This record gives sequence, structure tokens and C-alpha cells, in this order.
Amino acid sequence: MDTVLLTGGTGFLGTEIALRLLDIPNIKIYALVRAENEEAAFHRLKTEWQLLKKLSAAVGINVFPICGDFTKKSLGLNKNTLQKLYGSISLVIHAGAEIGFQKSEEEFIKTNYIGTKNMLTAAANMKKLRRFIHISTAYVSGLKKGVITEDEPLGNTFSGMYEKSKAKAEMLVRKSSLPFSVCRPGMIVGDSRSGRIKNFNTVYYILKLILLGKMPVLPMKPQTPLNIIPVDYAADSVIKISFSKNACGKTFHLTCPSEYAPKAKELVEYVERWGKENLHTDIRKPLFLSVPALKYAGILYGKKQNRKKSFLSNLLMLMPYFFGGQIYGRKNTDSICGKYTGDWHEYIDKLLEFACRKNFMRQTGRTVFEQAAERRESSRYPINYYNITKSGIKKISGKDFNRHTEKIKAALLANGIKKGDRIAITGVNSAEYMMLEQAVGLVGAVSVPIYYTAPPEEISVLLKKSEAKYFFVGDGRISEQADKIKTAAKLVSFSEGAKFPKPNVMTWYEFLKKQAKPHQTSYIYPDDIATIRYTSGTTGDPKGVMFDHSQLVWMGEVLTNFISWKERNKEVRYLSFLPLSHVVEGILAAYAPYYMLSDTKIYYLNDFAALTEALPKVRPTVFFSVPRFYEKLWEQIISTKAGKMWYTRKDGIYKSFLAILLKKAVLRKAGLDKCGQLIAGSAQISETLLLNFRSLGIEIYNAYGQTEAPLITINRLGDNVIPTVGTPLPDTEVCFEKDNELIVKGPQVTKGYYGLESENIQNGILKTGDLGFADSRGHITLCGRKKEIIVTAYGKNISIPKIEERLKNINGIAQAVLIGENRPYCTALLWLDNDIADLDRQIEKINSGLSHPEQIRKYRIISRPLSISKGELTPNLKVKRGNVIQSFIDEIEEMYH
Repeated sequence: MDTVLLTGGTGFLGTEIALRLLDIPNIKIYALVRAENEEAAFHRLKTEWQLLKKLSAAVGINVFPICGDFTKKSLGLNKNTLQKLYGSISLVIHAGAEIGFQKSEEEFIKTNYIGTKNMLTAAANMKKLRRFIHISTAYVSGLKKGVITEDEPLGNTFSGMYEKSKAKAEMLVRKSSLPFSVCRPGMIVGDSRSGRIKNFNTVYYILKLILLGKMPVLPMKPQTPLNIIPVDYAADSVIKISFSKNACGKTFHLTCPSEYAPKAKELVEYVERWGKENLHTDIRKPLFLSVPALKYAGILYGKKQNRKKSFLSNLLMLMPYFFGGQIYGRKNTDSICGKYTGDWHEYIDKLLEFACRKNFMRQTGRTVFEQAAERRESSRYPINYYNITKSGIKKISGKDFNRHTEKIKAALLANGIKKGDRIAITGVNSAEYMMLEQAVGLVGAVSVPIYYTAPPEEISVLLKKSEAKYFFVGDGRISEQADKIKTAAKLVSFSEGAKFPKPNVMTWYEFLKKQAKPHQTSYIYPDDIATIRYTSGTTGDPKGVMFDHSQLVWMGEVLTNFISWKERNKEVRYLSFLPLSHVVEGILAAYAPYYMLSDTKIYYLNDFAALTEALPKVRPTVFFSVPRFYEKLWEQIISTKAGKMWYTRKDGIYKSFLAILLKKAVLRKAGLDKCGQLIAGSAQISETLLLNFRSLGIEIYNAYGQTEAPLITINRLGDNVIPTVGTPLPDTEVCFEKDNELIVKGPQVTKGYYGLESENIQNGILKTGDLGFADSRGHITLCGRKKEIIVTAYGKNISIPKIEERLKNINGIAQAVLIGENRPYCTALLWLDNDIADLDRQIEKINSGLSHPEQIRKYRIISRPLSISKGELTPNLKVKRGNVIQSFIDEIEEMYH
């Protein structure tokens, strides 16, 4: 049995080494982690390893974090812990290092040189030690040229302080009397099977610039080989060397032989083709211009103190890696690990896919709330917020947003709110709402958003179901009815000027006045519940759908993949107008901006009714809405003189020309002319409507999800197949049971319902209740829900969506509700946008395409609009059939007499 001491376990290579150590029987791993205390060390490992479930689950079982620091004497450990290590450790793998190009000479020396010295001193006291594995770098060869053997002396001059400090550290290892092995990897890239990586540095920096078309000149020769090596090869090799007796006292080049290394020009050409095919973008080919002097410019720049990060600084620091001119011998490596036969063509796609999916952003263990706070501090890629109100648009900078959020967080703690407490929030869309929700997330409490027009009775039920400790109210409509809300939760107003009939409501000023002194809050883990979102209750009582922190991270990241590469790498403008209590707006859209490296402007519309006025002011670059918005937009288009002229014309050149002009005018007037993609979801959208927009040259990308899994499928840019809802998201599996019910397994599937058992959710698998099928390319078509069937008095099964969609396709019909359950025939309730002169004739036309039991015998036009407050519509405007039937029972009964 081996007991291993691992440093650098939270780093990329160290993580992969730890993962492979777990596969060795009877092994025990101590991971030295820099943290405030043992609990913080445990937390750091769990969060840093959250994407590798096997590794994360092993913390505390096979892997034991030790709070220490190898840059300090005695590794920063107390005497008892040291003695435990001295008496048990048989293998040390020292993978910890400072690798940041922009670090100072002192930082490199402290971590890489002094840190290694301290590790060697500790290892010398380990009675059972059989090997000290030192992770160095191939670039300790310095500026030597030609063939570099594994056994020859280290270089004398170096391209940067990183290489110099690693060379000094390696010399210490060689001079020690310990049984050592030195591993010298080249430029480590992602896993060859998944593309997984943590930091997108070295060659990734160049790849991103190429994909962005921002690399007009590559200052190197076209035939320059790039010494890249997949992390799985490097980690597998370290494990083989660690457990091979013949590896003791030797050095190993974990490098790519020149014959297998990609040449600069062929790699660039491959990336260009990949970008065109997968990102739908044309990339300007860079000019190869060898300027060896840049190598020395990089060396000189590396010695400069107080360097600022910039495009030029990053490029200069990388240049020495592309002018080395070395060929690394692999005699020792081949003898232990075997010949290297990896083909970069076989894994480059995975590297590019993963990098673009993650937007080349460093992978951390942060929650979405921590990630958001970090992004808001950025000066290079600023995030700014704007409240759109009747009095104008008010800007709040990201840094000011953070200051307000920290103040709210301190007040939450001072008022006794702690990790796990359910905190209900209601209010119109605003930056202040998001500040509150962000603060709740940073504390580790669980947010419970409630729609702001919900009736008091429903709010009372939701507060009781969720066991909310506090209820924050940011809307006057609810504050005016607060006396009707029955709850044990404490009420706090964060709405300016709101008047509460209840005397025991705390004002926002009173709440913020109480501030907690700085202290350590509870640690938040990836599987801790972050939010509870209640279903709309279209088919029964609302259920609290739970999502943990890891799911919010995944959903925040994944949504950015459906914004075009071009759009997500320039200024992003987003208008938040759908209720923040809804999963699409409150989870997907709310957190996606923090997983893009671009200037970002987020606008909050306080009044949903003012959408048409707000859009031209914002001109969003990405837009998501419910189908009703697109229905109304289409009605406006064909009601204009130009729209009628185009719509009634026969196909031909003149109609095509009119379409070009009309499309431009329509999008500009609607404020959508800068939008890269128009996305529809949250309810079923008419196939006819989608095709109508396409005929005008406007693509609407249909998406599909449920509260229990906010996004399941979506149509992509360049792959928009009507009438499907697109293909599944990454990491998402979709299949169909015998009755054609759609079954989903993926990271977005809820952990379950709060306080309720569930038959439709088991082990991360969701039975959606939706019926459908997939075509040969994986595009999914929905055919309604299991429960969306009417059974007439004669036992005939009637599909509700089939008939309601046809009715809503009649120009002028805004909403239709089919009636017929246990009735002798079908009838309908209709809501009109405008008068329809030939309505009878159009319904007869629909009936001609239906079977006899499906035909509409009678209908009633309802003048009163359906209401959210009366419980007839959900917050995202879906019809609650049962409530509608109860509201208009008299009109329904008239049709059956």
C-alpha cells in the first residue's frame, strides 16, 4: 500500500494525476492545499474537482486534504501533522508550481525554488519514502538548440523567470540524496478524449486569436513544430514513472516527438477550417513572418517589473516557446512509458470544442454568484447594468453593483440569515432585485423567486411550502395586499415608496442598517441547493423545483454556446423583461453573461408592457421571448401597407426584393436589427408562424425546456430545422419510451421537488410528459403532452394542441381554449386581437381538415382578457386550462344547451 503526498492537486496536471492515483488499489492520498483551515482545504478540493465526480466524491474517503503551504518552513504544518506524514508517506509527487507568465521574479522564486527546497527537506524526514517525483518542465533546457537529451546538464540562459526558477528547483532535486524522478512535460493541452482543461494559456492564447481573426501576423516559420502534449498522456506517464523501479534517479521528457508535433502552418490551416465549419465564421489567414528578435524581446519583457496584462505582453511572453529550436530526446521516457504515437489530428477537435464551449475562460470552483462578482470587477471586459423605468434609464457599474451586493450580504448575515435558509423574493425586473438574489447566493441561502402578480392566496401557499424565513417584496402590487398574505416569514420591503398595510414590515433602510462584522461564512459546496423555482401549476399545484450550485454553473456556461461565436466575442447587450422568477430568465439568461469575456450591458425593464418602447433603446444582441411576442410582431408586420403588399404578392424577384427591404425595416423598428439570434421558447410556437418569418428572411430558433430542466434542446445557427425544437444540449441524453414520451438525462435535470416525492424524476432522469420523436439527425419534434388529451362523452381522444394551434393560426385570434372533456362535441373559447369578419368561414375551413369528433361545433368570443392575477395565465403566459374553464363556465354551458 502506498501513501502519497501530492502538491498542486488543485492545478490541472495535479488534478489529473490525483484522478489516476484513485485507480490504484489500496492507495491513500494526502493533498497539500493552501487554505485558511482544514475545513477550507476540504472545501477547496471539493469545489476545484467538482467537474470530476469520481475525484470529488473521494475527498475525505481516499483523498485527505491537509491545510498547508510548501512555500513555508515545515510546509506550514503543525508538529503532529508533520510527524504523521513523516511516518506514513511512501511517495511524494510535487506538482505544485507558479506558472503565471505575469508573475514577478520573487513570486517565481518563492514558489518554484524555495517551495521545492521545503518539500525536499520534509521528504528527507519521511522514513518510508521510496520516491520523490518532481514535475519540472521541458523548457529548463533554456536557450540551448538542437537535440536535448534527458541526462545532459540544465541550460544556463532562459527565456523567462518561470523556466529559470524551475531549473534552479530541479538542480536542488538532483543534488538531494533522495530517490527521485524528474518529469519534464512540454506545453500541456487538454485531455485528448474530452478536451477538458482548466487554464487556457500558452498555445490556447494563439488559437483564440486565430479564431477571432485577431492574429494577422504569426512571427514564426510555417514549419515550426509546436511541442504540445495532451494532459492525459502527461498524467499517465507520471503514474507509470512513479511506480516503476527502473525510473529512479532518471529524468523524463514528456514531450511530443517532432514527427508527431503539429507544424505551425498546418495547425493554423486546420483551425481555420474548423472555425468555418463549426463557428460559421470566416477567419483571416495570418501571415507567417519569422522575427527571431521577438524571442529576446519576450525575455527582456519578462524581467520587467509591474507588468500590465495586454495583448502585446501576453504575446511577447509566449514567443520564446515558438523559437526554441529544440528536439527533446526521449530515451528514458520510451523505456518506461513506451513510444509516443499520438496524432494531434485525433484530438484537436476535442480541444477546440471544449475551449470554445467554455469561451476560453479559466475553469474554477466558483459558484455562479462568485463568478459574477469576479466578472463585475473586470476593467478589461466591464459589465454594466441599466434600469429602464418610466423616468428614464439609470446606469449602475459592475463595481458599484458589487458594493451594493456586499452591503446586502452583510445585512443578511446580521439579520440571522444563514446557509440553507429559504429566502423568498418578488419584484419587477431590476438591478436591485438581482443584487438581492446575488447576495442570497453568496451567503449560501436558497432563493425562492415568486411572480409579482401572483394573488395573495397563492403567495401564502408558496411561502408555506418553501418554509421561507424571509420574504423580500419589491413590487407595489404585492405590498398593497400584504395584509392578505398569511405567513410566518418576516416581510422586508426593497421597493421605493411602497406602502404596506401591515405594520410589522421592515423597510429596506431598517434592514440594511444592521450590518454584520466581517467573519467567515459557511462554505458552499457544488451540491448544495441554490434555488427553488415553483412550477406554474398548469396541471396541478405548484411544485418547488430544486437546483444546486453546480447546475447553475453548468446552465450559465452552456447557454453561451448558442450565441454565435462572433456575437459572444463583441459587446453583448441583453434586455431582461420576462419575470426573473421564471427559470429561463432567472437562471439561464441571468447567469450566462458572466461566462463570456466581452463588454456586457444588461438592461432590466421594470414594466413588461413597455417592451416595444424599450427594445429600440437597447437594441439587444441576443433576444429570447415567449411565442406571443413573435405572434404580435407578425400581426404588426402584415397589418402595414408594405407588409400587405409583400404578403399578398406571388413568389418572384419583386417579392424577394420587397422581403429584403421589409426585413430590414421590421427589425430596425422593433429594435432587433443588432440581434444575432431570435430565440423562442417556454411555450409551443406555431410552425406556420416560424415559416412565415423565414419567408421574410428572419430566422427564429425554437427551443424547448421545462421548469424541471430549463433547457433541453435548441435549434442552432446554421441548423434551424422547422418545426423541431432542435437537438439536445451538450452532456444531455434524450430518448423516447414506448408511448413516445420524451425522457431526459443531463446536468440540467432538477434534483427533485422540495418536500415532495416524485414519480417523474428518478436518479437524474426526467420523464417530461411530452410526446414526440427524433429524426435521423437528432432533431426533436414535439407532438403535445400526455395530459393534453380531451376524451369526449363518446370516448374519442382529441389532441388539444393540434386544434388550438390551428385556431390561433387564424389572423386575429390571440388565444384559443378547446373544450370537450366528457362532452358530446368540441367547442372553443376565443380571444381576439381585432374583429374577424369571416370567422365562421375560417372555422369551417379548419373543420374540413379535422375528423368528425375533432370539429368545432360552437364557439364563444370572450372580451375580457385572460389574467395572471386571476390565475388564468402562468407568469410566462401559458394558459391554466382548469382555471379558465372555471372562470367561463357559464359561457361554456351555454354552448351545450
